[in-house]
Amino acid sequence: MKKTVIFLGAGASKADGAPLQRELFKSYFKACDDEKLNKSFDIKHSNVKELLDRYFKNFFEFSDNFNYRDAVFPTFEEALGILDLAIERNEKYRSELGNLYKYRTALIFSMAQAIQYKIEASQNCIQGESHSKLIENLTKEIPKGNIAFISTNYDIILDNALGSKFDLDYGFYHSEDFHNIENGVKLLKVHGSLNWKYCPVCKHIDAKIEPKGTLSIVDNPGAAKCDYCNADAEYIIIPPTYYKDMRNVYLANIWDNAEKLLREAEHVVFSGYSLPSADMHIKYLLKRAELNRDKDSRFKATVINYYPNKILGAIQKEENRYNRFFKNTSDINYIREMSFQDFAQNPFEVLE
Repeated sequence: MKKTVIFLGAGASKADGAPLQRELFKSYFKACDDEKLNKSFDIKHSNVKELLDRYFKNFFEFSDNFNYRDAVFPTFEEALGILDLAIERNEKYRSELGNLYKYRTALIFSMAQAIQYKIEASQNCIQGESHSKLIENLTKEIPKGNIAFISTNYDIILDNALGSKFDLDYGFYHSEDFHNIENGVKLLKVHGSLNWKYCPVCKHIDAKIEPKGTLSIVDNPGAAKCDYCNADAEYIIIPPTYYKDMRNVYLANIWDNAEKLLREAEHVVFSGYSLPSADMHIKYLLKRAELNRDKDSRFKATVINYYPNKILGAIQKEENRYNRFFKNTSDINYIREMSFQDFAQNPFEVLE
């Protein structure tokens, strides 16, 4: 089998019940109203909900007691991005928010809860069904070291599917032999992950696979502690915006390792990823991988991003976007009517 990178975007997680970026806040507020879910999963959201209420009222002029069902929310990357820039520049807004970092933490918690809620409430009630099917079908190939994964998603659906069968290598560290399968199957999450905790004091990073897809951040928002020195830890979450704070050494290593994987791959399979305009860092990563390959090595990719009732115009625009971005000498195969679920059921229809 050819050396392959499977590159998963939000559409793959959406197939297994996770919300898209634009759905996150409505999903969170719906979870707050769900009495059955609150009793079953002990959601601790009251303080977070108050912080989000204040945030949307101050930044987007939401009215008091706004109805989340009718509200027009910003995307998650917009909401988080404007806080990240202010925090990074040590600047403030003329508002009543005060400490911006606690609102950033509340936004991340709301995202975690929204994802958890949507997955738990999905109709099939099977967490990560398509992801698990994909890994099951690739179980014999993965140990050979020819398959690696890159994901833009924060959720841990793929982490759980892989972690149930293999050790994981998140690419936190540089390695001379990065493809050594003994280190675990490669899963590089370039925007961070909801199960990663970083300690700015001792610089330790903790990445746990939580049982049954649950997340410790959901049970204990705003109280992340380092397992080594007990200092306050941070969740590594990077919104897919033009601005990215890449100073974290672990995240920088992940991006370097991702470029190495893509540059050396004989086949890249994009699934659930639309190549959005805002994610310029990913485009830069892909362009470097395309142009910095061995002289006689063509960039070959297959794109799978269909979903039921996807309109023809959207399909055409997406296909044009991929073809426009990559060189004419690259081989881009855009499959118009294959979904992530289809790929998971029969990956060898695409893999070589």
